[in-house]
This record gives sequence, structure tokens and C-alpha cells, in this order.
Amino acid sequence: MKNLYRFIYILTLFIFSFGAVLSQDNQTCLDCHDDPDITMERKGKEVSLTVRKFDLKRSAHQNQKCVGCHKGFNPDDIPHKEKITPVNCADCHTDYAKIHKFHPQFTKNGTFDSPDRNCKNCHGTHNIISPKLPTAKTHFSNATQFCGNCHPDYKKQHLESEHAIQLKKHEPNAPTCIFCHRNPITPGSTPDKLTLKRNQEKLCLNCHLSSNTTKYSKSLIDYEKSVHGRAITNGNQFAAACIDCHGTHDLKKASSPSSSVASGKIPDVCGKCHITISQEYKASIHGQSLKKGNKDAPGCTYCHGEHAIQTQPRIDKQLISKNQMNFDNLQTTKMIQCVECHANSEMMGKYNILTIDKAHDWLPNLSTHYKTVRCVDCHSVYEPPHMSHNILTPEQTIKRCDECHSKNSVLMTMLYKHEKQKSREKLGFINGTVLSDAYVIGTTRNIFLDVLSLSMFGLIIFGIIIHGAIRWYFRKSAPQDAEKIKEIDED
Repeated sequence: MKNLYRFIYILTLFIFSFGAVLSQDNQTCLDCHDDPDITMERKGKEVSLTVRKFDLKRSAHQNQKCVGCHKGFNPDDIPHKEKITPVNCADCHTDYAKIHKFHPQFTKNGTFDSPDRNCKNCHGTHNIISPKLPTAKTHFSNATQFCGNCHPDYKKQHLESEHAIQLKKHEPNAPTCIFCHRNPITPGSTPDKLTLKRNQEKLCLNCHLSSNTTKYSKSLIDYEKSVHGRAITNGNQFAAACIDCHGTHDLKKASSPSSSVASGKIPDVCGKCHITISQEYKASIHGQSLKKGNKDAPGCTYCHGEHAIQTQPRIDKQLISKNQMNFDNLQTTKMIQCVECHANSEMMGKYNILTIDKAHDWLPNLSTHYKTVRCVDCHSVYEPPHMSHNILTPEQTIKRCDECHSKNSVLMTMLYKHEKQKSREKLGFINGTVLSDAYVIGTTRNIFLDVLSLSMFGLIIFGIIIHGAIRWYFRKSAPQDAEKIKEIDED
């Protein structure tokens, strides 16, 4: 009998529990909340409590019960609960922080960290659609419009960018907000600035170095081999990454006048880090020409390259030999870029500028000059061997021989010392001194050779004088000695 009573007791509990569950079925809730006029007052404001049945049917949560999210509600009590507990999406979606890296500010509950940044504001409430469906407002293809609701300034910039233009052309790999920001590329998403730089660099290179992603991959940006790329690899957090030059949401082609990397804006971009050099360049004849809209005027990237070390310009060897130059020497002194433009008669003719051969035809021993003196040594404001970006006008350059070939000249005080130091590093102290490449017309002007030569010359002159004096002295007394010898013989 005890077992029978126990069975009846358990069955009774089950029936009551099943009845309670049925009483909290979704339809029970919708009997009231499907009413379009149902409202309540919350913090002095009238809030709609309407839940449309067809929203639930199309929702990603269509198989979930209302009480699964709205916990502790008693449908027979109105209001159902004295203090409404906010729905905590993190109870089910435990991986929300991993998925939402673009919002690293999310708190642990993942729901109400701020009024304008929470689950329901982005995904909705009872009408949530899976982000995997193209019709969802949170689908990656709709991200620009959707994210722009909270970030209108970035939305405006992005819609004018090259990425958005390609997206409108149905380029499947054109990045949207979510495409980029699902990675830790914003401040606050990484522990330090260096990691942030590396993440940003990796994101850009993942597309622009892949030969199978987009047609723009053909550019094969070799940034990692550049000075900036190596600096970041070696731990320099201040080195320039992709976005430091190209921008972030407003990326545009270099051919666009409004692009941050348009030819006329390159000195400004490089000048954000290289301030002094940028000021020098802007004061130069090249900088002034570029500012006036001369597209042939060389900017920073023409000589220094863009993303990696630039290949040497292709110049006809006959053109180099015609100007009595040596290609290897031009490559070493980094003056080959000067020759590429200034030996181009067609380009120089457009601006009424003499080509290299005509501008320097007054110089004697041209091959020797080109071997020892760089273009910037005469055409810039700095003294050799320093490099200056302030290239002077033709009227301001050195033209008189004595400006270099004099004892106290720039050539002697700076360039000669530089050449002598290089020679010693290459050939050793002794050979570097004797075989110095330093050149001033007719002599090396090596101080050691000068002292040695003057000493030897002085000794030779001194020896000649002593020798002549001795000869003169003994030649004067010779007749007297002969007479004495004759008298002795007669005796």
C-alpha cells in the first residue's frame, strides 16, 4: 500500500507541475501581449508591451519559451513581478565576448553595460533574426548601414571609401564594418599599442597580399620588408602601419584628389612622423613645384618607395655613359633618381630646364666629379656628406670652382674628410691614407703625405746646400795645397 500511495503522490505532483508549465506556455503570454494597445508606465514614460505573434514565428528564438528568458514571472499576478529582472542573453550565449570583439567594452553580463550599447539595441528583442541570414540587419553585408546608426561619422566616411564602392559593385570580398572589426584592431581590444599595430597590419595584408582574394591583390604590397614593417617586427610601436598613411574608414585610391595618399599630399602624410625632413622638402624647388600641381615633381615616395624598397629606375646605359657617369656609383650614392628625371630631355623640355649633360658641360673632368661629388653636394643647403631634402633652384647652386677647390672650402673641410674616412674603412689605415680617394685637382691633399713630402723636400734642399758649401770650401783651398806639395818635392 505504501508504494501505491507513493505512486499516487508522485503522479499528482507531476500533473500539477505539467499544468504549471502549460499555464506558462507562449500562447498564455500572447493572449495579453498580442494586444497592440497594452502598455505600462516605466520611469515616467509609457512603454509598449506588445509582442507580435508573427515576429516570434520568424525569430531565431521561435522554439524558445517566453519564461526561458523572462524568468520568475507569475502570469496570474499583474504586474507579473514587482521588480523586472533584465533578460540576460549571456545565460545562453556564453561566447558573446569572443564574437563581439568590436565591442570590447561589454561587461560580463553582456546585456546592459550602457543604454546605447547592449544586446537588444543591436539584435532586437522578439524579432531577432540570425546574422547569418542576408535579410538580418546584423548581416555583414548590411553592417555599414546598421553600425552607422550609432557611428554616423564613420558611416559617412566609409560610404565614400573605395571599400564601399567595391561593395556596391558586388565585390564579395570588399570589407564591411564587421569584416574588419571582428578582429582586435581598435584601442582597448589589445593590451598594448605594438600588438594593436601588428593586428592592424595583419588585417590589411591578409587581403592585399593574397593572390586569390581581389584584383587589388595584384599590387602585392611588400610592406613587411620595408623600413616601417621591419621596425614593427622588431618591436617599434611608433613605426607607421597601413592605416597611419592610408587612413581607416575613408580609404581611397591614390588617384583620387581627396585621398590621403594622393601625390600632392604625400609630404603631409610622411611629415606626421618626419617633421623636420618634411619642412625641408616643402621649402625645396621640388616641394614648391608639387604644391603648384606639378605631377612630375618627385615626392617622398618617388625616391624612398612606397611599401618596400623601390627597384632602381631603368635608365639606358648609353645615357649614363653619355653623361660620363657610372651606374654602380650612382646606385651607391643614391643619385640615380636624379638622373632618371634630369636626363629626360622630353620632361625637362616641358619646364624649360637643361638636361644634365647641358647643365654641366662647363665642368672639366666630369667623370671624376660624378665619381666623388653627389648631386646634393652642390644642389642642396647642407654641407657634404650630409643629405638634404631642400633642393635649391639652379640660381642658388654652387657654380664657382674656388667654392670647392680652396683650403678652407666645403670640399676640404667636409667632403674630403668623409671620403678619407670611407677609404680607411675600406682599405685600412695605411692603404686608406696612401690610396685615399679624396680628390682636389692635381693632388690628394692628404695631410700625412703633405708632411712627408715637405719633410723630404726640405731634407733634399738642405742636403744640396750642405753639399755645395762643402764643395765650394774645399775647391777654394786646392791651389795652395798644390804649391806646398811642389816645394816639398824640390827640397
